[in-house]
Amino acid sequence: MSTSDRAATIDRETAGAARLALRLMLEEWRLPPQGWEEIAELLDELSGAVAAGDVVAVDALTGELEELSGSRVTRIEGAQDGTSPEDDGKVPLPEPYRERAVALVHALDPDPAPGGPRPAPSERT
Repeated sequence: MSTSDRAATIDRETAGAARLALRLMLEEWRLPPQGWEEIAELLDELSGAVAAGDVVAVDALTGELEELSGSRVTRIEGAQDGTSPEDDGKVPLPEPYRERAVALVHALDPDPAPGGPRPAPSERT
């Protein structure tokens, strides 16, 4: 069974919640660089759970991502002038982690276009 076949065993609701959490991370989150290291570990675990088709683990890891988003993350659109004292040292998701998150979003897509072209990198989020 391929990774995409196993990912297909994850129900739409669980996959949708995970995709939403990942998209918000890609679009809005800002953390200090060391904070992204913790997120990278969660992405690795989530990737393994998706590959294994482990719905319970995907749900639990999505919950962890959702918890982290509320308490530790600064939203990009939060500052009026684009800068904020609380943003000091916080950066968006670094590129290597971004690629993993985008791959997970696509792995969790319940309706991939069969044989269709892959979206350009800028369209993947």
